[in-house]
Amino acid sequence: MIKLVFVDMSKTLIKGSVVNSGAEFLGKGDTYRELYPKFKSGEIPYKEVLLKSFACWKGLKSSDLPKVYNRFEFVEGAKETLKMIKEMGIQTALLSNVATHLAEFFKQELNFDFTTGNVLEVKNGIFTGKIIEFHDDKVKEAMEILHVSGIHPSDAISIGDRKDDAKVFEKVKFGVAFNGDETARKAAKYQITNFKELINIIKKESN
Repeated sequence: MIKLVFVDMSKTLIKGSVVNSGAEFLGKGDTYRELYPKFKSGEIPYKEVLLKSFACWKGLKSSDLPKVYNRFEFVEGAKETLKMIKEMGIQTALLSNVATHLAEFFKQELNFDFTTGNVLEVKNGIFTGKIIEFHDDKVKEAMEILHVSGIHPSDAISIGDRKDDAKVFEKVKFGVAFNGDETARKAAKYQITNFKELINIIKKESN
């Protein structure tokens, strides 16, 4: 029985990157665009991408977060699908490297039961560019959510698109690769290109 769905954010729930959103708003998004290919090729760890990308959030006003959030473009069908999942009595958890300040906006709009993210420092209503709490291990975060919720891994599934999502796939009932890279596709039980297909998968696996 499926009781919880883990959902990746960047390129799964929304188009583009959440990590770079604050910097993009300030016109400083080039750092992330330069670093991400190096991470993909294995030249640098993702933690370095996070540190340097979030450093570019320096100067962002917390009062501008609604504007940052409103710039996100959701993947077609994602909002409707998540609403249907909730109506089926299934809990949802957002697994992301997003700043926790922004994760709250997603939680409110999409009714997530759980969210994860990196805690950024804010002083006098302005982001300093520093990360004060790292939460970049999706498996660790997923296991903590399962522990808190009392849900067994065999009653949870995950949808995502890349290597760190694939690691979560291996710890739960099964994974769903959404426009996934090779690693995600290999680790997933299902591969989809339309987010709405997730509903049919859940119904099939619930019979």
